[in-house]
Amino acid sequence: MSTEPSTVDRVLALAAAASAPWSRQSIGARARVLAKAAELYEQRADEIARQMALDMGKPMTQGLAEVRSCIAILTYYAENAAELLGPELIAHEDGNLAEVRLQAVGVVLGIMPWNYPHYQLIRCIAPNLLLGNAVVFKHASICGGSAALVEELFSEAGAPDGLVHHSKFTHDEVFAAIAHPLVSGVSFTGGEQVGAAIAEAAGAALTKVVLELGGSDPFIVFDESRAAELARLAATMRLSNAGQTCVSPKRIIVRRDLIQQFADDFTAEFLAAQPGDPLDADTRLGPLANEAAAEELRGAVRSAQLQGAELRGSIERDDEDPRRFAPVVLLEPLRELAVWHQELFGPVAMIVGADSVDEAIELANDSPYGLGATAFADTPEAAERFATEIVAGMVSVNRLKGGSPALPFGGVKRSGFGRELGAQGLREFSNQKLVVVASS
Repeated sequence: MSTEPSTVDRVLALAAAASAPWSRQSIGARARVLAKAAELYEQRADEIARQMALDMGKPMTQGLAEVRSCIAILTYYAENAAELLGPELIAHEDGNLAEVRLQAVGVVLGIMPWNYPHYQLIRCIAPNLLLGNAVVFKHASICGGSAALVEELFSEAGAPDGLVHHSKFTHDEVFAAIAHPLVSGVSFTGGEQVGAAIAEAAGAALTKVVLELGGSDPFIVFDESRAAELARLAATMRLSNAGQTCVSPKRIIVRRDLIQQFADDFTAEFLAAQPGDPLDADTRLGPLANEAAAEELRGAVRSAQLQGAELRGSIERDDEDPRRFAPVVLLEPLRELAVWHQELFGPVAMIVGADSVDEAIELANDSPYGLGATAFADTPEAAERFATEIVAGMVSVNRLKGGSPALPFGGVKRSGFGRELGAQGLREFSNQKLVVVASS
């Protein structure tokens, strides 16, 4: 589609025209399109995963896992549609019938990053299509192949023309769309600087916005009985998607008497993975999204090393493919260093010791971000303190973070606001209409 100045008007008018009759379809009819999309993801999983590898370097095995996540989200909303969209009855004093109904608001603009080319889109598209909204999305420029596949899959699943649309908007057109009267909601996942600009533009237009702006999640280990297992699991989690994951365990906080052995176990597992061809089925670690990202990460690690952090691994540049970044571990970086407060988007892990639960919580909360956190406690009292006192949108205690589409996803502080997935995510871009009917 052309990107002439009139493109925004045409795209949004088509989406609005599709949304109106779509919202009047039965819940079952809308759910069937989501179920069919899930079937298509299953049938075309290898093709979809391969395109992700070509777009942004995700290893095939991890691309197939992402496809499974998309299928789970689509299936969740399809199978639970009637319950999720059922009216919420409210008892009140005068005896009249009152209920809250969730209804469509029209067109939602999704502005999506490259790190999860399909999952990020599906967690925006699935609940909004079920509500009756249309979704116009602007994907990252390197993910054009994946974006085209998403649009194609939903069209094949039965979504009307314009209901799910890959816009190809330019930067200026994105902001024109945010200000457009046909846009009723904006969902953005990405960096905080761009997120702040989008929030400002949406605020000026009085348009609802949901922001997911990244994180520097703590991973706390106080459970001695599982320390060796948790070292391996934390390393595997940090390697996933080459460390380019918002909820990856970036700051690992270990009970002081366990840290030496934990660091050795973690490092052995972490450094064993070396960057490879993402199309190779045996590759655990693909390249970063681009050379600039690798250089930025290398600079952050080098700065921390020069200021006293112990480095395990090498930050030597790979001249054959400058996007490749081998895993490195920073031990006991000082909290005064910039690296402690940054979101390290790549296979870099920081490990620090804590003498007490108090110190572990203080370290966990010493971040501008508040997306997720994971804590393994050695007592029930510590478990409750971690759950209550860690400042984050999502906290998992004595278990790894769950990936269920029924669980809401989102953060606090500079990680953004609003929620995706679950019943909470469904409500974000809905008219939560109160209806009160006089009793007979």
